[in-house]
Amino acid sequence: MAKHCEIFDHTADVGLAATADSLVELFEAMAEGLAEMICPTDQVKPAQTKMITLDAEDTGALVVDFLSKVMVTMETELFTLASVNVLSASQVHIEAELKGEPYDQTRHEFQTEVKAVTYHQLSVARKDGKWSAQVILDI
Repeated sequence: MAKHCEIFDHTADVGLAATADSLVELFEAMAEGLAEMICPTDQVKPAQTKMITLDAEDTGALVVDFLSKVMVTMETELFTLASVNVLSASQVHIEAELKGEPYDQTRHEFQTEVKAVTYHQLSVARKDGKWSAQVILDI
């Protein structure tokens, strides 16, 4: 598997940009990049699984909705994320497992509060057999 996600600065916000060989890996990379910003994934054990199933009208909306659901799960349920396993993904549907554990203040450090996943400068594309996506996060 070849997937990669990086964080970049954007005025008062921050962005995520990812590339991957498949749409499944692209969603995994974006979600794991978001999780890493909120709480370092190396601090988290994959002790529990939470499922996410979503539909959207297009791939861009699905990226925003999926990342928003991951963010809300982490922040409102105090669930730290070790990894993401996308079971299936199309351009309008996704099923994924979030693996992690409840927040433990003695082991986990929340680093960045993400307020929202935005549509600003959103891009999702497939070119030369590779997928890429970019999203701006309101922090």
